[in-house]
Amino acid sequence: MDSSDFGAEHSTEDFGVSLADIIDYIGEASRPLKEGSAVFDANHVRSIGYTINRLGRREVVARVTRSSNPREKPHEVVLKLGTDISGWVLKCSCRAGTQKCKHVIACLLHLEKDPMLEYMSCTDIKQAWGTTKSEKRAEWDAKRVSDMCCVPKQKPLNTSDVETLEDILKTSFSRILNGIYFCYFLI
Repeated sequence: MDSSDFGAEHSTEDFGVSLADIIDYIGEASRPLKEGSAVFDANHVRSIGYTINRLGRREVVARVTRSSNPREKPHEVVLKLGTDISGWVLKCSCRAGTQKCKHVIACLLHLEKDPMLEYMSCTDIKQAWGTTKSEKRAEWDAKRVSDMCCVPKQKPLNTSDVETLEDILKTSFSRILNGIYFCYFLI
């Protein structure tokens, strides 16, 4: 490996896979293609890119949201593609245990639609040291909108100022009454 294998010169590369190759890979079974298409159409392929392994070979890595429980950690898919489908080595972390699961097929369909992938360094892919299981899982849990970083935090109302609180209640009550009065005349 030379210094060009470690980052800055990597940008995008073509990993084009034809639909004919996908169908040849699947064989006569139609179920993986149907289910993989459904996963792809649902936009469950969350991140996809390529890395260079220790031997200098390019590998496609992806994260695919779980269909049965989207709050859990996504499935990890690794695709080692060759020029011929007989040389493909495709892996998924799902329970199906086959190389032709719907998550793998969804990733292949993604490559068929958008073959240009960006380089993903080891820090882009997965960080596992120094974290507990609860911290890893919390990343995929649902969150309240108010807890998201893009939502401005509102200052809590100081309830010690009784006059301000009474003014707010009076204003709110008058707005409610005006709304009811307006709706009454519309009917």
